[in-house]
Amino acid sequence: MNKHDIKRNLPMMTGKLGICGYNRWFHSFTGKNKKTGKKRVFFVEYCIMNPELGGKEPIMGDKPYQRPAYLMVKAGAWGKRGFQIKQYYGIEEMEAAGTFLKITAGECFLSENNIWGRIREEHSMMWSLRMNKKVAFHVGYSASKPVREMNPFDMYWHAEGIRTDYEGIVTVDGESYEITPKTCHGYADKKWGRDFTCPWFWLYGSQMKSLKTGKLLERSAFAIGGGNPVILGFQLRNKPFADIYYEGKSREINYSIPGTFARMRYACGMKRGKVLWHVKAVNLTTALEVKIICEEDEVQKMQYQAPDGTWNRDVTIGGGTGKGEIRLYRRSGNHYTLIDKILVKGVGCEYTGKK
Repeated sequence: MNKHDIKRNLPMMTGKLGICGYNRWFHSFTGKNKKTGKKRVFFVEYCIMNPELGGKEPIMGDKPYQRPAYLMVKAGAWGKRGFQIKQYYGIEEMEAAGTFLKITAGECFLSENNIWGRIREEHSMMWSLRMNKKVAFHVGYSASKPVREMNPFDMYWHAEGIRTDYEGIVTVDGESYEITPKTCHGYADKKWGRDFTCPWFWLYGSQMKSLKTGKLLERSAFAIGGGNPVILGFQLRNKPFADIYYEGKSREINYSIPGTFARMRYACGMKRGKVLWHVKAVNLTTALEVKIICEEDEVQKMQYQAPDGTWNRDVTIGGGTGKGEIRLYRRSGNHYTLIDKILVKGVGCEYTGKK
């Protein structure tokens, strides 16, 4: 549902998550090259790992029985010339507010309404952006305060901005890109917990066109996540989190809403140089089918370190240039009425699976 809850975006770094946990804020947006006019999709992440174990320098967890502790800032671009670069900071180099979202370290900054930073590695990227999160996907009780205090899940998710207006400048290797609210197609969310759900898939976007009317859906967005979440050590299979915000109204299929009997089937794989996502989800009132394709040379292998220090326990691929369609239905018993068939492009897409 479109319910904003910025408290879920706060750093949650105490208790058990302080010594075995992570907070990861993700941002995606499209920019236009000031000289050539060409568009490019960028992403920026801020990830805090095991903060109560930290020190002046980043602890990488590369020694036996040592857990990592750091702030990692990752930035990059999707597409055929895609890349990702990282900067690590020690926990004591970082300043974090307790009652609102504000994190500062070196040249990097994160708040509810602003991000800026600079990373110099194989590539150089600098960003300075303002954010206005227009549409949220509130997943409900599964990430509520009472549940967070009990901490039964391995991973939690809150998407404060499945449709986010960004405004500012990104500079990559000396080339400047303008980011504007009308053309940024922005997205922002947060994931946190003590581990990463596996298998897991994640799709999001707001470049949508109705085949029913032929018009662009300029007040719409979607975010779909799902897989096998782990609760108290037990794996739940094929559980959906899906929200199609269709021209001002949420069409939600969410397994954490009691009594809706939400269920899902999905598949992800490589075929003829393309990565495919195919999702079918249904509850008592809504059904959807999603087919997304992303070219193999436009996705990247992503690496995320778990709080216990392991790397590449699972294989994660990500991209930001997917395209395909969404079929959205209204359900009444065994009767399904097509609301719209929607063409989508510029889709953010991720899949985490076993090696």
